[in-house]
Amino acid sequence: MNHLAKVSVFYTALFLALGAFWFWMALPQTSLITLPPQTKLQCLSYAPFGKDESPFDLDTGLTLSDERMDKDLELLARYTGCIRTYSSLGLENIPALARKHGLTMWLGVWVSSDPLSTQKEIDKAIALAKANADVVETVVVGNEVLLRREMSASQLITRIKEVKKALPNTPVTYADVWEFWNQHPSVIPAVDRVTIHILPYWEDEPIAVDKALLHVKDVYEEMARNIPDKQIVIGETGWPSQGRMREGASPSPTAQAAFVRGFVHMAEEEGWKYNIIEAFDQPWKRANEGTVGGYWGLFDADRLDKHTLHGQVSNFPNALWLFLGSVGFALAGSVLLFDKKACPAQHWPYLFAVLFGGALTLAWQTYAYTLTCRSPVEYGWALLSLGVAFVLWVKLMRFMVTGATGKRGSLGDALGVLMRQTPWNADTKEDMVHLFAASIVFMSAIGLAFDGRYRNFELGALGVIAFVYLAFFVSKKQENENSLLEKASALMLFFLGVNVLFTETLSNTNALLWVAFVLLFGLTLWRSKEPLEGLIKPATILLVSGFAFWLLKENIYVKESLVETCALAPQTLVCVIRLWLGKIVHFNIAGWLGLFLALCALALNSFVLAMIAMALALFCLLLFNGTFGALIFVLGWWVVGYRISKRQNMHEEKR
Repeated sequence: MNHLAKVSVFYTALFLALGAFWFWMALPQTSLITLPPQTKLQCLSYAPFGKDESPFDLDTGLTLSDERMDKDLELLARYTGCIRTYSSLGLENIPALARKHGLTMWLGVWVSSDPLSTQKEIDKAIALAKANADVVETVVVGNEVLLRREMSASQLITRIKEVKKALPNTPVTYADVWEFWNQHPSVIPAVDRVTIHILPYWEDEPIAVDKALLHVKDVYEEMARNIPDKQIVIGETGWPSQGRMREGASPSPTAQAAFVRGFVHMAEEEGWKYNIIEAFDQPWKRANEGTVGGYWGLFDADRLDKHTLHGQVSNFPNALWLFLGSVGFALAGSVLLFDKKACPAQHWPYLFAVLFGGALTLAWQTYAYTLTCRSPVEYGWALLSLGVAFVLWVKLMRFMVTGATGKRGSLGDALGVLMRQTPWNADTKEDMVHLFAASIVFMSAIGLAFDGRYRNFELGALGVIAFVYLAFFVSKKQENENSLLEKASALMLFFLGVNVLFTETLSNTNALLWVAFVLLFGLTLWRSKEPLEGLIKPATILLVSGFAFWLLKENIYVKESLVETCALAPQTLVCVIRLWLGKIVHFNIAGWLGLFLALCALALNSFVLAMIAMALALFCLLLFNGTFGALIFVLGWWVVGYRISKRQNMHEEKR
């Protein structure tokens, strides 16, 4: 059989395998319960924003489209008799539209730490409730404001009483996660009914979907026992259809359908009053809550039905596009097969496996990035990660066909070129790929270890990178390619990986796989003849800085008791410090300063500036600016590690 015939058979088998895989993945879930066709939800959260809009745009002149809201409510009226909103400003036309479509409302009042904005919200909500008494079933004064620590319990009670006084004939409530009602029982007498949020996915100890309904029932019954003289209402419950796994809680379309259908069936049997979150996916939430925040809707952002309530549900309804994407990667990644006239027969099965696995993985990771990315920075990160993974994947296939491994690359040489210490040479391209690959793994590990709650496990890109590095690692000795810079980076990756594993627990299979990839990648960097010297001083400085920032965070910035204290005495020193910390975090001052210093350190080859930048990176990582923190830390470490490695080499040369 000639080469062209072999390639034709090879690709035919490959495409059939890819098609069979995605066909299998697209099969609908058959174990979902079926609700009666006439089933309607009691109430459904509604945010009237388009896929490229957010409530923050209201402050900059956004005017919501009455036509779109009218169509939204016409659609929702088929599935529910009630909607819950979260704000009144900018949403003034919703009550009239709700009346048109036979819907009642839980009218939301967004209260926050901004007293002027809060007062405007309250005034508008009171006016809307008075003018639409036939539509407004209840007024919800505040949503999770205690959880966000934006207001003390006494401040919240004052606001609730203000609304109750103005609306004596309308039930008034407050909505928060169920635990915060237990932590702030003083709020209970102020409301007409207790509105609790039970979100098994977001619990401090996340609940897997197969145990989630039992958890909801246990919480509801516990709250009913604890508060026997008030009606308990479930203000939010639901399950996300996309996003990262938290311990055993995994988002997916089938998991969302299983939870929502099971909950509705159980709630109707138990006679509970409830509201489901939410009507439509809200992409803007991904900025604050990660990928998962944007995918709680029964309909997607284009108002297309996910079939959460009725019908068949597949976790990969777009499997055809994923198949085509896999074919595209397979073709792009193996063009060298057409040029190579001879390939050892024993290599074909391995090449098939690598081509099949890589094409699937990169297509899936591309799809995952389309769910995640919203900003140019996020798209840039996605392109960088996919680009590096693709280049390494092609390099592995070239090795399988030709047997030539080539030079892996050196972190020190790449940084020497960037800092203008050494000239560009024939190996610099390989050095840069190595630097980018290590940076991607390092940034992912730092982000998940320090600020992982809303971050995804980018298993596709990381898996390809780790697998390629491991393949080359076992094919040849690399101890001469690894310097102190690689070895110290491997040590840090080990500690970061263990931290993520400890945080996520063994029940998170995504975390287990991610940690395995990080440790395998780190293993390929660890093997080196160079001793770990010169690291104690910078490590000590960073540990002390990190501990100081942690104390600042725990004892001032997020300390629960200071919310009440600073509400009563805002001019005290600790409250002024807390206020300024909030501004530094909100405007990301430490992040921008740290990034500037890290870039200066890279340009000037400055150890001191790099250490300051790394300290600021720890501030960002510990105080909720994880993306900046990870980037600054990696940039700073490359300079610090490079300087230490060069100093060690100079000492060895003198010996």
